[in-house]
Amino acid sequence: MGTNPKDDEVPDIVSYQNDIQPILNSGCVNCHGNQGQLSLATYSKTMKGGKSGQVVIPKNSAGSLLIKKLKGEASGQRMPPKPQNPWSDTKIELVAKWIDAGAENN
Repeated sequence: MGTNPKDDEVPDIVSYQNDIQPILNSGCVNCHGNQGQLSLATYSKTMKGGKSGQVVIPKNSAGSLLIKKLKGEASGQRMPPKPQNPWSDTKIELVAKWIDAGAENN
């Protein structure tokens, strides 16, 4: 998970470049790259959202579609879809912490 040496720890300051984009690259970009209805391949594309609208609401992880999809709380399929395993609570917490801190391109 980025520069974080332990997968079960969330750093005090979450970096988009070092923590968030690497896990989006490994777990999302295969399907949500430059094709399809939503691209998570870059910061600007992630913040733009997709067909369903904005997926990241800065300072509101609970209201962000990205978190709802990762937790399986939004309509439609949980992301990533089966047969892939759901993300760990720690990974989801990492993304939520980044969003709650303002979802900056840091």
